[in-house]
Amino acid sequence: MGKGTTAAVIIGLVVLSMAVGGALGTIAAGNEASVSTSVSTVTQTTTTSSVNSSAPYILTMVITTNNLFNSSIGTQPAFFVSGPNGLESSANITLPAHRMIEIVIMNFDSGNATFIGPQYENVTGTINNTMSFYNNNAMNATQGPSGIILQGGQTVTSLSPETEYLSHTFTVPSLGLNIPIAADSTEVAYFTTGGAGSYTWLCESLCGSGANGSGGAMSTPGWMDGLLTVS
Repeated sequence: MGKGTTAAVIIGLVVLSMAVGGALGTIAAGNEASVSTSVSTVTQTTTTSSVNSSAPYILTMVITTNNLFNSSIGTQPAFFVSGPNGLESSANITLPAHRMIEIVIMNFDSGNATFIGPQYENVTGTINNTMSFYNNNAMNATQGPSGIILQGGQTVTSLSPETEYLSHTFTVPSLGLNIPIAADSTEVAYFTTGGAGSYTWLCESLCGSGANGSGGAMSTPGWMDGLLTVS
């Protein structure tokens, strides 16, 4: 599905995505779909959450498509985690307990997939059940006196296949967390972890191989599912 992306482009955009996430101090309250259009000024290029435990812990994930699964299936989409050494496997994700988490998901997949159920079009388990949604078709930026001024983002409670190509979800069923992911987009959301525990995360779209898209990446840890450990 979709088109491949070079590692240099991905890493550069991960830095930008972390800056975008850090600039979003609050999420608009309410549960209305497609609530508002936001304007943010980005002044930082890195965020070190471990230095200040009161600041959100930032989890940055990247979805790429040009990943060779094997010689018979070919390429498949996969989630990666942006870590201290670049892009790392998403098979085992660790988050701190009792902490606000800022999750940034950058999707380089331009393809369209069918969600397993329409409920996965809704944002759930985040603060106010909302997320900030940035689509390349709507984004623009200018240089301001204090940094890059971003325009075109929206605070949403859901994404519709009638208006967006929907590629993937990041879903943790046991935590009630679901973030729908549109093609060629970036999503930023906040949620709070509880006590220690281990949970399965997965994608609820038929984006793998096989007759119905449920094989290959869909059923392989580090591709479209894995373990989320809160400790």
